[in-house]
Amino acid sequence: MSELIKETEGNLLKLTLNRPDQMNAMSAGLISDLTEAITDVTANRSARAIMITGSGRGFCAGADLQGNGLAGRREVIEGQMMAGINRLILAVREVPVPVVIALNGAAAGAGCGLALSGDIMIAARSAKLLTAFSRIGAVLDGGMSWSLVHKLGTARAAAMAMFGDQKIDAETAKSWGLVWEVVDDEKLPAEATILAQRLADGPSVALGLIKRQIAFAQGNGIADALRFEAACQGQAFQTDDFMEGVKAFQENRLAEFKGK
Repeated sequence: MSELIKETEGNLLKLTLNRPDQMNAMSAGLISDLTEAITDVTANRSARAIMITGSGRGFCAGADLQGNGLAGRREVIEGQMMAGINRLILAVREVPVPVVIALNGAAAGAGCGLALSGDIMIAARSAKLLTAFSRIGAVLDGGMSWSLVHKLGTARAAAMAMFGDQKIDAETAKSWGLVWEVVDDEKLPAEATILAQRLADGPSVALGLIKRQIAFAQGNGIADALRFEAACQGQAFQTDDFMEGVKAFQENRLAEFKGK
């Protein structure tokens, strides 16, 4: 059984973590397969949006701690993180298309980091976010030292990370700005697909540039952000999709974007 299910629906790539018996805990193979699928989109523009979800009742329980998991790799964990989970999080952050996270259940540890690395998250009503690291004497990874601070501020980030046992339910995550929309569990697959497909049908270059603008703004001041906006707008105005968007607006119809 493949640990990662890849499905292509038109210009949308759907990736499903597929280790349901282990709550989709991330093995080295799963991390590698997921990273490869995402970097292929960057290299080949093989999709115009990506949706990531989990199989079974959980999104992702984090790193696989069973057997010869992290506990058996104490002396080499830093290098393995740099080559594994860190590459994955950067791939999600840097892929030039929108990434929708369909949070179908609990996301803990590095699984929570993966969920927070996406651009837009839609959550099932029963879904939960949990840091969990401090419970085993570990520290944040999966990009959470960055994402929690930038998305929540230091007070909530510190409490979530240090206590480690607070399960943030979907409605709370939405009120904190981590989740865009909460839907009934049985509606999540369809609703998430509709949301992701809407992005896949959008002006792909512009959406990729918007993603870069948001990332840039999180580490720069207003003056630099304004300069970057101008540079990005210069690129967007050169696209066929911009011309189609303007024409559709003038003709009072929906634009038919081609992603270029």
